[in-house]
Amino acid sequence: MEMFKFNPLLKSILWGGEKIVPFKHLTSEQKQVGESWEISGVKDNESVVSDGKYKGWTLNKLVETLKDKIVGKENYERFGNEFPLLVKFIDAREQLSIQVHPTDEQAQAQGLGRGKTEMWYVMESDADASLRSGLKQQITPEQYKEMVENDTITEALSEYPVKEGDVFFLPAGRIHSIGAGCFLA
Repeated sequence: MEMFKFNPLLKSILWGGEKIVPFKHLTSEQKQVGESWEISGVKDNESVVSDGKYKGWTLNKLVETLKDKIVGKENYERFGNEFPLLVKFIDAREQLSIQVHPTDEQAQAQGLGRGKTEMWYVMESDADASLRSGLKQQITPEQYKEMVENDTITEALSEYPVKEGDVFFLPAGRIHSIGAGCFLA
């Protein structure tokens, strides 16, 4: 079985911190690196093989060539040449926006390819870091709309202090945000 190593795609972002470059032992002088995309088949942001026989190949070209040998038979039958995961590190120096991602069905109804389910593994974050995931109280669609319009929706969200080793599963459709000081995979 072949092993593949990919070049990370470092993304400097206004809210990005300074944890990723030293964590990965990189020599980059890039600042405010909020994300390091480790494995990505996202169009125009594809991972590139860093060494070996396939050096310089994109992940999607690798999947197209090796097919089920790289993702397994069932995954290849389901996703074809589209790599089904995005693996990245996130270093949030500031509170990130509140988000809700669609399910596959919702995304396809809007003409998009797929929805988005996330899973976060908390790395060594700041002592006071926290994140928001889900509602802490049941609210009606009307209350939700009003709270979004009044910029008070955070009052309805569950907030969790985080520590290294915590894991959060965020199915598509769950409201969430990453807090200042969080370092996640």
